Amino acid sequence: MDEEDVDGQVIHLFAPEFNYGFQELIDEMDLWQHRGIRAGEDQLIEHVNANTGDGGVDLLVFGTCEFDLRLWQDALADAWNRRDDEHKFKIVCGVHHVKDMNWQSHIAYWARRDAIRLLPIANHVAESFRERFADLANSPEPILYTAGYQYIPVDVHVPILDIPNLPSKPLPRYLSKAVIQGSLDPGRRDYNRVFKDLIVSLHEDPDAWGYHPLDGRRSFVPNHGGSAPPFELLLVGTGSVTIPDELAYIVSIHHDLTYKEFYALVASCDVVVPAFADNGYFDNQASSTVALATELNIPLLVTDRHRQKYGYIDDVRAVITRPAAMPEVEALKALRTGDPAAFLASDPADIGKTMGEMPAVREAVERMIQEGWVRGRREWMEWREGVWEMNRGVARKILTDKT
Repeated sequence: MDEEDVDGQVIHLFAPEFNYGFQELIDEMDLWQHRGIRAGEDQLIEHVNANTGDGGVDLLVFGTCEFDLRLWQDALADAWNRRDDEHKFKIVCGVHHVKDMNWQSHIAYWARRDAIRLLPIANHVAESFRERFADLANSPEPILYTAGYQYIPVDVHVPILDIPNLPSKPLPRYLSKAVIQGSLDPGRRDYNRVFKDLIVSLHEDPDAWGYHPLDGRRSFVPNHGGSAPPFELLLVGTGSVTIPDELAYIVSIHHDLTYKEFYALVASCDVVVPAFADNGYFDNQASSTVALATELNIPLLVTDRHRQKYGYIDDVRAVITRPAAMPEVEALKALRTGDPAAFLASDPADIGKTMGEMPAVREAVERMIQEGWVRGRREWMEWREGVWEMNRGVARKILTDKT
């Protein structure tokens, strides 16, 4: 950051033109304050080398080092070597996936120069990098154990914006809209399991979901004369997935939206269902869906494990917590009807023991129902202020170069 008036900092932005109307949101929310140069990424290195003394760039923040450091490593190393010891720069690496190894060989170069800091968007990714660095620091290979991996700062910064003009929802209301957001890829989200569970539940109790019995039809059709509005499941993301015929009136796919349309659509829903297909999003990679839901005032339907891994959502104001023994569809039905009796009376493993006979499961389900799924604007704002204060603390550390 260059020396500048006001608070001594100015931010230059080097990135391609933003797609899907994101620039309009940037302007509305004044996200790029302390404005400096706005140029394409191909002009970054030229600008870094334009002034190698006082007033030159002293901090580079990359949003995705898995890509950026691979692209710019040689040019950045050259730029570093052009400078004297009093005017070196440092790098902040936004990172998202511990097992993306294609760029990580460059980390040692900057660690030896005390010039790199990692900035994942969730606690479990930070912890996984710390564990990896601890292993490398204890490697028998001199090129690794002498690199100082154990001293690389790893902080968590959660990208939660203060989105304006979110839709107001009347109270009281039924849980009628759930959304699964992310790539429409069964390898990332377990769409097929959710579809299967939803079809089974619709056959068992279509009225609870606001639909007529199948009665020979290929698809369940809405019962608009019922006591509650029909349930809808929205899939929002890129790609494609096959929707079973039975769910033709229930599940809809949405893509190619502008950011405003995207935010408005997701914010119109009652709950976000992560539906992760495997453990990757708990161990190695952070899902942006988690931050997206909370910035749009939509609670996530999660387990205790999810809360603990992501850390910043370990708060009843941000999530709905189901017991791991209770699948998402069963939890949605219980929250929608306020009645978990069918689930607690079930014996899903067919071993002669119902879920209701397990005290911990029964108590967790009852607590989930009691806490409900509606969160007020004040609750959301109070929770977000806590996350933003954590972010500000991380920003202060970065700007003052403290660990």
